[in-house]
This record gives sequence, structure tokens and C-alpha cells, in this order.
Amino acid sequence: MATIFTNLLSANVLKNQAKDASQLSQALTRLSSGLRINSAKDDSAGQAIANRMTANLGADTVIGRGLDDGISLSETADGGLDSISQLLIRAKELAIRSVNDALSDSDRQSLQDEFQQISATIDQIAGNTEIFGKYPLAPAVAELPVQLGNVAPASSKFPVAGANYGFTSGIVSLAYIPAGATNIAMRIDSYSYDDDIQIFTRDGKHLVGTPLQGSDPDSTWASKGITSAAQADSSVITEANGFLPNASYDDSTLVQGGSSYDINGSATQNYNGMTITYSGDGDRYEDASTGGYNDGTVSSTNTQERITIDNVTEDLVVMVVGNGSFSARMTWGNMPTPTYTPAEPVKVSSATQIVTSANFGDELKTKTIEPTPSDSASLGLASTRLNPKDEASRALGALDKALDTVNGYRGEYGSTINSLESAKATLSAQTLATTAARSRIMDADYALEASNMTKAQIIQQASNAVLVQANQQPQIMLSLLKG
Repeated sequence: MATIFTNLLSANVLKNQAKDASQLSQALTRLSSGLRINSAKDDSAGQAIANRMTANLGADTVIGRGLDDGISLSETADGGLDSISQLLIRAKELAIRSVNDALSDSDRQSLQDEFQQISATIDQIAGNTEIFGKYPLAPAVAELPVQLGNVAPASSKFPVAGANYGFTSGIVSLAYIPAGATNIAMRIDSYSYDDDIQIFTRDGKHLVGTPLQGSDPDSTWASKGITSAAQADSSVITEANGFLPNASYDDSTLVQGGSSYDINGSATQNYNGMTITYSGDGDRYEDASTGGYNDGTVSSTNTQERITIDNVTEDLVVMVVGNGSFSARMTWGNMPTPTYTPAEPVKVSSATQIVTSANFGDELKTKTIEPTPSDSASLGLASTRLNPKDEASRALGALDKALDTVNGYRGEYGSTINSLESAKATLSAQTLATTAARSRIMDADYALEASNMTKAQIIQQASNAVLVQANQQPQIMLSLLKG
């Protein structure tokens, strides 16, 4: 039917032009963005799949950094353990030398002094090996005792009741016994040295021990330059040693020991509801012909000293005065451990969790790097001594065990490094494969899209030419009217 009002030919051309314009727009969008899928209408299923792949790739990037952190932590800890193992090897050499009968007592003491330096260095390495704010070699349990000056409570210095611990004597307080403790028994063995137990109150009262002034002062005090109350006030009765700020030396109630040495108690001190027994200083009973005292003699067989306290009613400061080293042990019925909240975080080793996989929809997979406490106490060396010979013989076993522990730790870190490096290699391969798969879904094929664009442009140009012809169709109707 020939009409003028409705031009169907033109309408068909315009419809096809709109379709061609949409295809051209899609091709241009893909070419300009580089993506095949620019919105959900392009490929909703493909977009969902690609989004999951993108989430996995983002997670893999973060996981890769975490794996590197785990490797760095393990390598740092292994480096610290290597230094500690070298120190333990040196300590064993010293122990073997100490067992040798050709050494004198002073030679063994020199070896003990070096061993104490080694032990302190091990503690320093364990406490200062740090990465990412973690201390993998520090003690596993935080010790938070209340200190009096620089003096820790007895429960900190003697963590295991009845176990032997080695210390160096001097005029620095060993520990304090807190009020509330009961049935305290402390024994020291100075071996070939004259080391003496001294018990003080925090206000400076010298309750039990050896005299430092008067008609019969003890040579041990004199060897440290303490021969008067004034010297004691300046060098002994200090806040750093746990005494009160205004404390002063007072020996008016000092109990030195009975008329003869008795390890179970030669004299008794009763003070402020406390009953304290004291064995006496064995070295001061060497020469009975001079009234029982012969200061300075170290050949006595009475190298041990002992105190007992039934009920501690106030904090007591324990000091062992001398010029050598000694072993000590303490037992108790009750021993309160005063604690406090530290102003700064305490260095402790803790487990470190490393994420190894976090794929979309799967359970999180992790690897845990366990803590490896490597301070001297954690390695079982707190009570180890190289003097005398018998102690050095026992030290060999303790050092072997400590070295085995360190070797085990290093083996764990080695396997952890290998495991994390393997996980990183697997993650890298997975990332590459996922990236390729996502590219096939999301990325535009430039050759195809360029062809589609050219095709759409040609069709659009052709349709414009056809539209001109379609618009001329109504003019044909005029020829009928003219006729």
C-alpha cells in the first residue's frame, strides 16, 4: 500500500541504525577501557566469576607479604639462636676445663666468672632479638614481680623450691622475702670462698649475719671496704638495695651465731613476731683455741650456712657478702609473689600465626610459628655452676640439654622457612594461573573489537545512505497526483 503519512522504509532504517549505534558504542567502550565486561549487562555470570578471581588475587598479594614476614621472623630468630649455640659451645668448653683436676680453686672461679658473663649474654640476646614487635627468643611467661629498688622477691630468684641456683656474692642484695611468707629455709654453699648470709629489715636493722664493726669485725665485710656504720649507710643501706629512703645501719640486735657452728641453727633471733635461726659462719669457728673465731681462714669444711624463718611479718632483705660465687636454695611453706602492671610491655615470646591460604569461599589456612624461649632460665641453666668440680660435672649435662633444645629450635625454624618458601612458590603459580583465567573472561580482544567497530561504522554509513533513499519514497506519491 502506497502512503504518505507513514514511511515504513524510513522507520526500518532508523531501527537498524539504533541497533548499529549500540554495537558501535559497545565496541568503543571495550576498546577505551580494555575490558570485555564493563557492566553486568555485558556478561553477568562472567562478571561474578571474575570478581571472585579478583578477590583471590587481592588476598594472594597480602598472603605473599605475610609469608615473607614469616620467613623474616624465622631467619631473625635463627640468627639469634646461632649466636646462643656458639655461647653454649663455649660454656661447655669451660665446664670441661673446670672438671680437670689440674685447676686450682681460683682457676675454677675465673671459669665461673666467664660462664656468668656467657649466661648474661644469652639473656641479652634472647631479650633483644626482635622483629615486627615480637620477641621469639624471650621467656614464654612474663615475670612481673614487685621490686624493692633493684631487688626482686625471693620467688623470682628461686622459682623452683629446693633447686640450686648460682649467684655472685658482694654487697648487692640477693632478694627480699615478702611479708606473709612462712616456713622459710635458705641454705648457701660458698665452697672454697667465705660468703656469708646477712638478713636486714628495710629500715636498716641488721638481724642476722656477721659483724662489720666493733671489737670483732668479720674480714668479709672489710674486704668490701665496709668497716663502719657510715660506710654501710653509703654503700649497703641504699634504696637500690631495697632499703627505705631514710634507713640507716643498726646492729644493736645483731645475732652472729652461737658458741659453735651448727647447720641446723646455732643461734636464734626473735624480732617482731619472727623466729629466725642461724647456723653461724662456719669459717669463724675454725680455731677454737682463740675463742672459736679465726677470720679469713677458708680451709674450713663448714662452707655451708643456713637460716630459717617461721613467719615473715615484714619484708626482709637478704644479702650474701663475699668475694666469690655461691650456690643457694630456698624452700618455703607459703611464698607470696607481689605483682604489678608494668608501664611498658613485657618482652615475652608468643606464637605467630601466618596465613597461607584465603581463597574465596574456602576456610582460612594458617601456619603457626611456635615460641622458642631461649633465655638461660628457659634453657635450664639458672642453677648451673662451674665451681666446684662436682657442679661443673653436672653442668655438662645441663649444657648438652640446652644445646639440644637450641638445635631443636633451629630445626623448627629451618623447616618453617622451607615450608613458607614452598607455600610462596605455590602461591605465585596460583596467582599466575588465576590472572590468566580472569584475563580470558574480563579483558577485551582488541583485534575482535576493532573489527566490530569498523563493521559497525561501515553499516552506519551505509544506513545513512539508505535513509536518504527511504526519505525520498513519499515524493513518488506526488507523481500520482500530478498525473
